[in-house]
Amino acid sequence: MKVSTRIVTGFGILLALGVATAAYQISIIDHLQTINRDLSQVNLEAAGIVQDMHQDMFDLEDYSRKYFALGGDSLYEQELSGIRGDFTTDLTRLESKARTPREREALKQLSRSWDDFWRTFGLEKARLTAHPDNESADLPPSLQLALEKINENTVAILAAVRAGIREQTDAAAIDSARARAVSMVAGAISLLVALIVAAIVVRAIADPLRQLAQGTRRISKGQFWHRLPEDGRDEFAELAHDFNVMAQRLGELDGMKKDFVSHVSHDLKAPLASMRQVFHLMLQQIAGPLTEQQHRLLQLSSNSAERLSAMVGNLLDVSRMEAGSMEYTMQPNDIAALVQSVADEFEVQANERGIQLKVNRGPDAWAECDRDRIVQVIGNLFENALKFSPDHSAIVATITVTDAHNVEVAVADSGPGVPGDHKQKIFEKFHQVKQGRKIAGQGVGLGLAICKTIVEAHGGAIWAEDNPAGGSIFRFVLNATTSPASTQAAQSISMTG
Repeated sequence: MKVSTRIVTGFGILLALGVATAAYQISIIDHLQTINRDLSQVNLEAAGIVQDMHQDMFDLEDYSRKYFALGGDSLYEQELSGIRGDFTTDLTRLESKARTPREREALKQLSRSWDDFWRTFGLEKARLTAHPDNESADLPPSLQLALEKINENTVAILAAVRAGIREQTDAAAIDSARARAVSMVAGAISLLVALIVAAIVVRAIADPLRQLAQGTRRISKGQFWHRLPEDGRDEFAELAHDFNVMAQRLGELDGMKKDFVSHVSHDLKAPLASMRQVFHLMLQQIAGPLTEQQHRLLQLSSNSAERLSAMVGNLLDVSRMEAGSMEYTMQPNDIAALVQSVADEFEVQANERGIQLKVNRGPDAWAECDRDRIVQVIGNLFENALKFSPDHSAIVATITVTDAHNVEVAVADSGPGVPGDHKQKIFEKFHQVKQGRKIAGQGVGLGLAICKTIVEAHGGAIWAEDNPAGGSIFRFVLNATTSPASTQAAQSISMTG
């Protein structure tokens, strides 16, 4: 599934949950509005009707009592007729607003008792008409009983209406609580789904991006064999495929470059060796005497051939290092003696420019190393120092044994120094620090890269730092060891003991 499809699907799920929750909330709100409408328009109106009927009951009893007390006065009979009509109308209205079985049953009982009252009233009226002398200040007992029955049923209907109001209020509260619970659950589910969708989407994007970033860093370091997984059918799988094609092509180009450099460097060695030999013979005037100008020109050509030979040698070393075919012969060596021997080789060049070479050495600076390769490292450091040091300055090499049982070699010069952002980059292949005009014989930027590879192959480290007196200090460390003489002496003492 494509990343865009995952994002759309995830947000679609969240949108569906939101719509469903909103629809449920709307339905609950409509239900609550219906309950409120019933309470306000039906139940409360019914309660008002019952209150009116209750008031009619008091008037009914009062006028009935007066009617019979006055021997059937027509004025009170008219009032009773009006009350009968109002009560019957209220009873009809109340029946249309009944909502619960309890209300309907109470209304049925009230209607029956109401009919019974008027049937009894008719009988008592006929008796009063037949015996007008039987006047009494009280209601006939049968009417009193019928009134009490009506009153009892009126109270019952009022209680039923109030009970209906309470039931609807409780139902509204239950629905409200249910809506609140559903909202909380829906919110929690939406949050959980959102977190899950976000995690899935973030992972679908972050993991391929992390792999791509890692692959880009490895390609930038020259690891062209690195490949990204092409699983899936999303955009990142397509990007990984294109990345792998690019890495393969870069690997092929890098291989072609290495082969070219290796073959060209190897093919240049033989003619360069012949040129150097010819220059050497001619400078020795074996082929005949030379004038001063001829000797100077031949010396310049010989120096150029030496530099070219050194460049070709560096290219061959880089090719062997990249191919992993560089071999090391590890033996105990006196590092101080190696530094001194290299300083002696550069003594003539230093004297021509008035540069003083100093070697500060301590005792027992021995390390397990390949002698020729470490001489190559020291020679590159001295050569760099001579290139960048001004005339009539000093180059100081210091050899010490650190507390960590390492032999440290430091070569300090008085040159322009190395900018802070270049102190690591100068150990990369073909990297050069551009400071003003190019220095003659500066090279192509392979010497320090070779030094770094050789020192790290020995388990050491190399770095550059600022010289407090001006210029730079290049340091490298090797694992210290004991001298063969000390080892033999210790073995002799052990055997003697």
